[in-house]
Amino acid sequence: MALLESLKSALKFADHAGVTAPPKAGVYHFLREEPQEKVRAHLRVNPDGSGLLLVNAARVYHFNPSATFMAYLALNRTPRPQALKSLARAFNAPRETLAADYDQVAVQVEGLLAPDGPCPVHELDLDILPPFSVRPNAPYRMDLALTYQCNNACSHCYNARERSFSQLSTPEWFKVLDLLWELGIPHIVFTGGEPTLRPDLPDLIAHAEHNGQITGINTNGRRLKDAEFVKRLAGAGLDHVQITLESHVPEIHDELVAHPGAWQETVAGLRNVLETHLYVMTNTTLLKRNSPHLAGTLDFLAENGVPTLGINALIYSGRGETVGTGLAESDLPALLSLAQERTQAHHQRLIWYTPTQYCHFDPMALELGVKGCTAALYNMCIEPDGSVLPCQSYYQPLGNLLKDPWDSIWNHELAVSLRERKGLPEDCLSCQLLPDCGGGCPLAQTHQQPVKPVLTIHS
Repeated sequence: MALLESLKSALKFADHAGVTAPPKAGVYHFLREEPQEKVRAHLRVNPDGSGLLLVNAARVYHFNPSATFMAYLALNRTPRPQALKSLARAFNAPRETLAADYDQVAVQVEGLLAPDGPCPVHELDLDILPPFSVRPNAPYRMDLALTYQCNNACSHCYNARERSFSQLSTPEWFKVLDLLWELGIPHIVFTGGEPTLRPDLPDLIAHAEHNGQITGINTNGRRLKDAEFVKRLAGAGLDHVQITLESHVPEIHDELVAHPGAWQETVAGLRNVLETHLYVMTNTTLLKRNSPHLAGTLDFLAENGVPTLGINALIYSGRGETVGTGLAESDLPALLSLAQERTQAHHQRLIWYTPTQYCHFDPMALELGVKGCTAALYNMCIEPDGSVLPCQSYYQPLGNLLKDPWDSIWNHELAVSLRERKGLPEDCLSCQLLPDCGGGCPLAQTHQQPVKPVLTIHS
């Protein structure tokens, strides 16, 4: 494998005796580039020495302090004698034990950086923690809603703000990106509204790239029909693109986004980005109107070479709260089984986004992974005016990043309540599925019929 180079080496410490000290709290960025492969890793070290490794902002691995130091040494390609000497200085353990542990970690870290790295819960021997058991002091991903303006008018849109909502200037967004990097947040997703309507989007991407942050955009794809614009975004350092396609049937897609001709532009944009090195995926919201045609949409995306497909349920925010076109969670298993069958046949990856109440729909039963609400925990959102939201669909500001201390935002009463799963339905509190389920999406709880716990905790 190619040598991993640390692009953020200011916090690297080594003494003159060839001993590397454990890394101080902060975020460390590593980049590996090969002709057909690009891997970006961020090691975020906590004040207590524990840490987490984010690989391409898609996989997260939590390490105890000793594993964190070993991973740091391995990522920096520290010569083995120096690594062992450094570990012996830091930990009171037999050299043979340290050597065996370090060799194991070094090999496994290499495996984590592979394009199809192991599942962090089931396939890794390192001392890591299960999903949702970790309480960081800042999220791993921040969504930046650059504008609430949009060239579509989806009837089910979760945006609860006016399109004319106040927007930060370019220098102010630069400051936001810098503050997020200082907080150790390595993953930035530009969203909206429609982020491609901001003329300074390439400049914001370039600034984040200079910091060492991974960047993506969530877009309706219409402006991406301009191949030169796509090249500008890619050239600025953009890493990934998610394009919303509601149906392979033009009339259904255009009806749902309320803009005639939108399908043609979206598909043109999708085909343009598929011609680049960017990581590309689509997203489709399952609704009463488009779900009967899901099989055709899945086949259409496969025929166009889309490698990853995202699917979600209606978000009960903004227009989505009253539109009445969402599906019951009990309707989801059949549709997702179909999606699994089709994507597996086409050798695609399927991502299910929506946190559900597992008594209605358990994603683990379909091997879709653990899906729980991560608002104000692993991801948050910044509005166009700098206000911080628990997530991009939860329109109750926790403060303003440019005006308020981060501690007051992170420890806001609402943020703490969401992280601690307060205010859940009473039956959820006695259910054994709660640690993974978390009660589902807080915005959807009032829209679901109550169900008795599937598994009850007995005292």
